[in-house]
Amino acid sequence: MLRPGLIAISLVLAAACSDERISPPLEQRLNEEAMRDIASEFAIQKGMNLLCEREGPDLLGSFMEDLRYEGVDRQMRESIMAESVEMMNKISAEEPEYICTPEMFESANLRVSQAMLSWDEMRGITQ
Repeated sequence: MLRPGLIAISLVLAAACSDERISPPLEQRLNEEAMRDIASEFAIQKGMNLLCEREGPDLLGSFMEDLRYEGVDRQMRESIMAESVEMMNKISAEEPEYICTPEMFESANLRVSQAMLSWDEMRGITQ
């Protein structure tokens, strides 16, 4: 009788001391402010691509689809999209000679890469 109890306690302690991380539920990982920041970076890149007539993937559209797939509230998605459109409109009002530079694209690409990583982390894809 003592032996099964010791085995059970050992298993509990081993699990508690395990290096393996258990991700919190998706609802706890999805942070509204972070989602808005991610969408903003995608909107900036999309706005730059449109203004400078460059080809590029529509990361903003894919992100918005991901939000729908992840079950993010419709009103929140619409609000995030409205902010994104506003950001793209601001960029389109800028002078191309200031926006369409290699340095601006390099900076935007770095921020987009970080945003993509943050989004993957929020969904528990990477750790």
